[in-house]
Amino acid sequence: MKGLKMFSLLSSILLCTFALSAQEYRVDNNLSSVYINGTSSLHDWTETIETINGALRADVEDGKLVKLRSLHLTIPVKSIKSGKSGMDKNTYVALKEDQYPEIKYALKTYKIEGSTVKLTGDLSVAGVTKSITTQVESRVKEGQVELTGGIAFKMTTFGVDPPTAVMGTIKTGDEVEIKFHLYFK
Repeated sequence: MKGLKMFSLLSSILLCTFALSAQEYRVDNNLSSVYINGTSSLHDWTETIETINGALRADVEDGKLVKLRSLHLTIPVKSIKSGKSGMDKNTYVALKEDQYPEIKYALKTYKIEGSTVKLTGDLSVAGVTKSITTQVESRVKEGQVELTGGIAFKMTTFGVDPPTAVMGTIKTGDEVEIKFHLYFK
C-alpha cells in the first residue's frame, strides 16, 4: 500500500513536470502571413514575406500560453516580394541584402496578460539592431500557437534610406507598418 502511494505521488510529479515543460514550435510558412505596408509619392504599396524561419519555445497550460522561453525569427531579405521585380530590386538594395541577407528578431522580455502578450526584442535590419516592443494576441489551438499583431517604425531608424525610383521622382515614405499572423507548430 505504501509503495502504491509513493508510485502515485511520483507519477503525479512527473506528469505535472511534463505538462509544464517547454514545447518547441516551428514557424509554419504555409499558414503564416507577414505583410509590409508603406506609402510613396505615387501610391501605397504592400510587400509579402514569403519565407520565415523561426522557433518558439513556450509553456502551454490548459490551452493558454503561460510562459515564453525564447522566440527567434529569421527572414531572408530575398523572400520579400511585391509582385514587381523593379520594386523588389530596390527593396533589396535599400536593405543592403548583399551584406545583410537576413532580417532577424530575438525575444528579450515579455509580459502575458490573458491572451495579450507584450513582446520586447532585438530586431536587426540592414546591419542595425534596435530594441522594439509590440503587443500581440496569442491563441493556442490543436497543438499550434498563433501570434497576431503589428508594428510600425521608420526605415531610417535602421539606417535604411527609403527607396526612390525614376531618378528620384518617386519617393517611398519613411514609415512602414508590418502586420503578421504567425503560426507555430
